[in-house]
Amino acid sequence: MLNQRQERFLKALLDTPSIEQACKLASITKNTGYKYLKDEIFMKEYRAIRRELMQQVTAKLQKSSEDAVHTLNDVMQDGDATPSSRVQAAKNILDIAYRSLELDDIQERVDQLESQLANE
Repeated sequence: MLNQRQERFLKALLDTPSIEQACKLASITKNTGYKYLKDEIFMKEYRAIRRELMQQVTAKLQKSSEDAVHTLNDVMQDGDATPSSRVQAAKNILDIAYRSLELDDIQERVDQLESQLANE
């Protein structure tokens, strides 16, 4: 469990672009801030909150991704668009499709490894 100063620093870390600014905002010294960053419990809480925030951002991106693909597809198929715009849109679609396939392959490998570890 974090104390009040750690809680303030944790919130400040999430609200500012640097450790030094977070220390100032939390009214702690830089030495104290860096000490907290070495604390296992503090870092576990910090990572959990960052992970949750990134999950929220990812969910928003996923909601917008279908519209983005439609936009790229519209540009790619638009005969009035410049050739470079059409090529760039097509390239982006192919890049996204490839990355998606690659991620699926990686997830499958991770699942297999986790299964093997669970069976040992």
